[in-house]
Amino acid sequence: MKKLIIIAVSILLISAHSTTGWAKMDTKSKDIDIQFLGYLRTFPTFMNNIDFNSEDTPFDRLGDENGYMSDHNIRNEARVGWTGKGENWDMLFVLEADFTLCKNTVDRSLSTKDDATQEANFGLERLHLTYNFGPFAVQTGWNVKGLDILTGGFVYADDHPYIGFTGKIGNDFTWDAYNLIIQDDLYNSNVQIDKDVPLDPKKNKYHSDYKDWRVYALKGVLKKGTMSFSPFYAFSDNDEEKTSDARIHYIGFEAYGKIELTSSLAISPSFEIAYATGSTDKNGAGVAYDIGALACFGAVELNISKEINPYIGFNFQQGDSDHDDGDIEAFNSITNIARFTPTFGMENAFIYRTIPVLGSLIYSNNFNYLPTVLKGAGKLKANTTPTAGYGGIANTSSGDGSGLVMIGAGIKGTIDELSYKGQVLYFQFHETGALEDITGIKDISKDMGVEIDFNVTYTLSNHFKLGNTLSVFVPGGGVEDIWGDDFNAMGCLDTLELVWTW
Repeated sequence: MKKLIIIAVSILLISAHSTTGWAKMDTKSKDIDIQFLGYLRTFPTFMNNIDFNSEDTPFDRLGDENGYMSDHNIRNEARVGWTGKGENWDMLFVLEADFTLCKNTVDRSLSTKDDATQEANFGLERLHLTYNFGPFAVQTGWNVKGLDILTGGFVYADDHPYIGFTGKIGNDFTWDAYNLIIQDDLYNSNVQIDKDVPLDPKKNKYHSDYKDWRVYALKGVLKKGTMSFSPFYAFSDNDEEKTSDARIHYIGFEAYGKIELTSSLAISPSFEIAYATGSTDKNGAGVAYDIGALACFGAVELNISKEINPYIGFNFQQGDSDHDDGDIEAFNSITNIARFTPTFGMENAFIYRTIPVLGSLIYSNNFNYLPTVLKGAGKLKANTTPTAGYGGIANTSSGDGSGLVMIGAGIKGTIDELSYKGQVLYFQFHETGALEDITGIKDISKDMGVEIDFNVTYTLSNHFKLGNTLSVFVPGGGVEDIWGDDFNAMGCLDTLELVWTW
């Protein structure tokens, strides 16, 4: 009898759900306004010659948020979350699963050979909470925080954990101050215990300072009319294993906005300059280095009409000219976020992925990971170790990085429900001296290649968009000089974009 009752109740619940849908969400406290949100983005991706070689090589792949892909894969990013607002406080919770579609990932099959199954599980991707005291608010979580995401994006923007404050002075000036907790490792099993020196962070795996990385940042934004002017500062106390005791000051300034020229014509200028200065104390190569490197960005968009908006700009990041001089002159970011910047950013474009042959890292647009790739490929001179860097996503940029000179131009616009964006980007190394020192290759060409991107998106409803991004990269002489004459084929990416939002 008991079993029959359970079955009957189950049938009633299923029937009620199928006819009425989800029940209205309610909260324990009645003074909170909560909204449900989410999206699903499905990206079928077709790849050809990602290594710029028509033959098979170990480098014919690219890395994105779902892991490495090659040939043809379907990236699937699903998010669900809630926003909430109460008296003097607000919150954001977002769950995410970002993975390559296959049986194992959607069924979450246990496999020691397929790490992608872990990415298929929903995790708390974004969290942000504030409490407003009036003159200022306290904030914590791991939502996106940025210092320069609206201009060049070569210093920092990411969703690392933080705790800090935000406030407003008058009607025109806002400020943010926060402590980013990038790494806080209390235990490292790769380090052997030495009982004779139990407090030495380099020999005792229980030492809490062995593998820490904190960033302390301050940013202000002054709005004057339609323009914004923003000085910023960050101190990166990077005690990661790969970059022991690297302490770097980033001092920067950005400006952006819109200037009306006539009643029907305007320009949108953007500019950024940043300088990194500091030192390392016996980093990965056992040598102390002084750090000094410059980066800058400039662009202008001509706002002719809603349908036609051409733009042009440049991006410069200093490279290192000498592996042996005791200085690091390569500009390394905390996290380079060029992929999501307004002017040249395009999510499914070529350069903004981890491309081993180029030495580019996900989100970024420079080649400062290349010395590490070359080391793994056995392309360095005997007994040569690349100079450890002082940042980059996952702390993987190199002190021997060759920097970046990029010049680009494009056009974008919206025609009814159709939007488009097309651009041409030319890439060069800034300096090749340190790269030549560690590889033994003389006179490496600075020419890295040309990228052409085109995106078109059609909005069919408030809740569905269909788009496509075609991106090709024609390698330059620098790629051939480093990897060989066979690495001269055009690389091609084509990504179909299906996006549901609610």
